[in-house]
Amino acid sequence: MVRQTNRKLAASKMRSSTPMCAVATIKQSAGSSFGLKRQHLKEELRQRRRLAFEVQKARRERWAQAAHETRRIVFGDGKYVEEKLSSTSVSCITSPTHVSYPDNASSQANPSQSHGQHTMTTKHVTHDISLQIILSKQGTTFFPHCLADWCKPHAAPPSRTKSTIFSFVAGSTLTAARQLHKRRPDLTRSSPYSLSTTSIGVLSFASPKRPGGGYLHGGNEQEETLARSSSLVASLQADQAKEFYITHKKFLNVDGAGLNDHSMIYSPGVVAFRQDDSDNASPPTTVSSNDFIPPYLINVLSAVPVNAAAIHQNYTITASTAHIFANGIRDKMRDRMARALRIFEARGDRALVLGAFGCGSSENKVEMVAEIWADLLVRGESKENREDGKTTVPRAAFKDSFEEVVFAVPGKLFEPFKKAFDMRVFEAELSRAVT
Repeated sequence: MVRQTNRKLAASKMRSSTPMCAVATIKQSAGSSFGLKRQHLKEELRQRRRLAFEVQKARRERWAQAAHETRRIVFGDGKYVEEKLSSTSVSCITSPTHVSYPDNASSQANPSQSHGQHTMTTKHVTHDISLQIILSKQGTTFFPHCLADWCKPHAAPPSRTKSTIFSFVAGSTLTAARQLHKRRPDLTRSSPYSLSTTSIGVLSFASPKRPGGGYLHGGNEQEETLARSSSLVASLQADQAKEFYITHKKFLNVDGAGLNDHSMIYSPGVVAFRQDDSDNASPPTTVSSNDFIPPYLINVLSAVPVNAAAIHQNYTITASTAHIFANGIRDKMRDRMARALRIFEARGDRALVLGAFGCGSSENKVEMVAEIWADLLVRGESKENREDGKTTVPRAAFKDSFEEVVFAVPGKLFEPFKKAFDMRVFEAELSRAVT
């Protein structure tokens, strides 16, 4: 009996020992394979990050080079050369027909097209924007913090019978402005006896420290893009605009870290003459070989958004006080955005290019900004009556004050911005239908 039991135990050990070794080997092999795969993925991620860094570095260097070139033009003689590449049909038998150009343009045809049907002609066009820059600097206006109450109706409200047209562009401010300029030539007033003017207003998300922010160092935030591609900095460095930066520096601690000041700069007739990276509005038959384009005018209002990132960094915000800070940021942003609309209205701008004001490095919530624009331009802000407790929605302060408003919101902010704005407008329509 004992011998039989010992034989069974020995057999059992022999049966179990072989698979246990195999399982251990398989586990070791799988672990080694997983480790190699993980190491490979880490190395691939490091390479991607290194490549992304190099690409971004190259972009910043290119942007900085363009910014310095823009500065030389704006503060120099105001002249730049636009290069256009035009495709011209050419017969395989006959020689190319001579093309005449204006006095300020020259052409160079590619002679190596004897067997083809088309030739590429380079046309050099010199633009002189010096007088327009001088006019823009002379018209620069500083609006102090104590701007008149924006809630009161304007003394001479525009006599408009049509509703404001709203549209959204998933691109930069300059892309939207140029599209608006090309689509609405009636917004530009030209005369043989005076320089051109425009009724296109553009909101710039300004730096409180220096004109154009860090555009000379390759920065690519909204104001930096405007400064790199237009004559805006010439206006921001005019004597009238100096008070803007002095005020922001003086009241930095008084206003509170991150709240910034309500003061603004209005720069009329700013000349935009560079094509933005996201701008593909040029027709395929005439493509610029550099990023210079024919000049067009915009009226730029520079306003500093509330810096929500600085507020969260400088103050201790708990769960019980979070709503107090959120409401404070919203109130300040509403006042600042409303003042901007009041200035545009007072200066006679008929079409505006707005956007996700302060939603970049300032880290304001994009949904909040979209809702404020909707409240000011379409819906009106809900108010509770203290006597009966009923909530009413008065007419929006700037409803139908402008012919057209384009919201330029690039990148991942576009969808949440548009969704929040549309939802706010839908709520207003639903409220009107119920009442």
